[in-house]
Amino acid sequence: MKNKLPPRATRKQPQSQRGVMLIEALVAIAIFSFAILGIVGLQATAIRTVRDADYRAKASLLANQIVGQMWVDRFNVPTYALNAADVPCSSGTNATGNAAVTSWLSGLSDPTNPGSLPGATDLKQQIVVGPSNAITLTLCWQGPQDATPHNFTLTTQIQG
Repeated sequence: MKNKLPPRATRKQPQSQRGVMLIEALVAIAIFSFAILGIVGLQATAIRTVRDADYRAKASLLANQIVGQMWVDRFNVPTYALNAADVPCSSGTNATGNAAVTSWLSGLSDPTNPGSLPGATDLKQQIVVGPSNAITLTLCWQGPQDATPHNFTLTTQIQG
């Protein structure tokens, strides 16, 4: 005699197996959600890092612009001193009698210039001219999302 099984539709699942598939689906969704949150966090960090690198590259370019101007006018380098006695990156205004430095300062945070730095005009920039025309230039900026100012320091010597 053949062993006959009841049709599938009439076979019942054991009581302990009910709802397991729903729990497995919820666990899979939770794991997937944590993975997506991790990727979003990495994306935010990458955007912040790229923004900071862009600001540092712009600061380097701007610092090299004024140093290039000093090289052209190397016999008047001491007139390029700016806020030498002040603390760099503190709040305040920058005042100078040198027209080249004034022009350079006005271009630091010019909103029409894509190569400018945010908040640079609200901070004290510093150009220290030492013995033998040793130059230490500190360029400061502060983005709207930053709690503290950032700075870029360039040190060089200009032979007269």
